[in-house]
Amino acid sequence: MRLVQTAGAAVVMTAASLFSYAAEPFDAESLRQSQGELLLQIEQLRQETQALRGLMEELSYQLGQMSSDQKTRYLDLDQRLGELVRIQKEAVATSSTPTSTPAIADSTTTGGSGEVGAQASVSNDISDQDAYNSAFQLIRERKFEESLVAMESFIRAYPDSELVLDARFWRGQVFDVLRRDEEAIEAFKSLTLVAPDYRRILQVKVKLGKLLIKNQDVMNGRKILQEVITQAPESVEAGLASRELEKTN
Repeated sequence: MRLVQTAGAAVVMTAASLFSYAAEPFDAESLRQSQGELLLQIEQLRQETQALRGLMEELSYQLGQMSSDQKTRYLDLDQRLGELVRIQKEAVATSSTPTSTPAIADSTTTGGSGEVGAQASVSNDISDQDAYNSAFQLIRERKFEESLVAMESFIRAYPDSELVLDARFWRGQVFDVLRRDEEAIEAFKSLTLVAPDYRRILQVKVKLGKLLIKNQDVMNGRKILQEVITQAPESVEAGLASRELEKTN
């Protein structure tokens, strides 16, 4: 605004100067001088106008960045809430079946690698559902390291169970929570290869795509996210995949 007022004042002063010259006897030299002054002030006005336009563009850009950052934070929160809702639904589903005595005899890990410890075992005297529920309960209790051992024990003890794919899925989720990206990528990638029709395959692919991009494998990460959009364009997972792709543009 100050730039506009200054420019306006300059024009008014120039006009007054011209009127002053007009009142005096005609003088070619004075006329040329006044014309020169007018041209200089017009040039100054032009430069100040450009500066004002540049300032407006900069402010517009900053507002756009603030809006984009706020939208990104909102979408991230929305995604996290969606993940929490899915985990809670899974917990309700698994707790609806009565469970027997916990199936894990000893969930001590060896070196925190997530592999089955020497003393960890699952008793085949109970059903696969009860064994799975016991392992999943550890996730609900946020005993993540122990849950990795329990789920692996379940997979080994009940290789033909329909719940094996769920156990492998949750192992991948726990690896992701623990920020063990390489193991999470391996778990999710394995699921896409051995069980392309798994009911949670879209979730698996979104997780895998995000992890690959996070770990600098952007090309393959984008490819997998695009597969989700192509496979189920109207799904919630397709929306999540689209948002992730937008972040990499």
